[in-house]
Amino acid sequence: MTPIDVKICGIGTPADYDICCAAGAAFVGMVFFEKSPRHLTRAQAMTIRDHARAVDAKAVTGEAVGSEARPKRVALSVNMNDSQIEEVVEAADPHMLQLHGDETPERVAALKTRFGLPIIKAIRIAAAEDLAACTMWDGAVDWLLFDAKGDPDGLPGGTGHHFDWRLLADHKGQTKWMLAGGLSPDNVAQAIAITNARAIDVSSGVESAPGKKDPRLIHAFVSATQIG
Repeated sequence: MTPIDVKICGIGTPADYDICCAAGAAFVGMVFFEKSPRHLTRAQAMTIRDHARAVDAKAVTGEAVGSEARPKRVALSVNMNDSQIEEVVEAADPHMLQLHGDETPERVAALKTRFGLPIIKAIRIAAAEDLAACTMWDGAVDWLLFDAKGDPDGLPGGTGHHFDWRLLADHKGQTKWMLAGGLSPDNVAQAIAITNARAIDVSSGVESAPGKKDPRLIHAFVSATQIG
């Protein structure tokens, strides 16, 4: 079985980063949206950034122990302007940008030109017709992230809601995609079986409380994605 890439979104501390490394996550998400319980201040982001850089340096020099993954950092934003995104990029030093707002393909092209980073675009799904929006992003973004439609409390994600996974059973889009929304260690294997997703995003499903990542749940989630 081809390994499933897992993204743990909404990390808040260097300890969260280390747990994701140890569990084998491919990506970690850093949220920059003040309404979210996972929102990072500039100082918090810089602390995680500096810690991740130190982990990378140890791996390069051979000081790292074991074969832990060093996940790519993904900075999540909602309708930020260029100067705000520039602040995020400086603070987090992300490998990728994740957009959860009303961005257009033209806006994405401008961001790629300015920052030179791969981009994940969130698409809200509730019915089959929502997948029609995928084609407008072909060649414009590097990944699509399919999340549940609806915006409880104005949050961009991490609400614990999911859509009907059967909508993706026959999806043949050109752009790589991740499945998100309401996933947990208990249901992620079923979600993968139904959708054939090769990348999975989770946030609230691996938390003991909003914004508080649970090491046990992170390890259980990643393990569950590899069963099949």
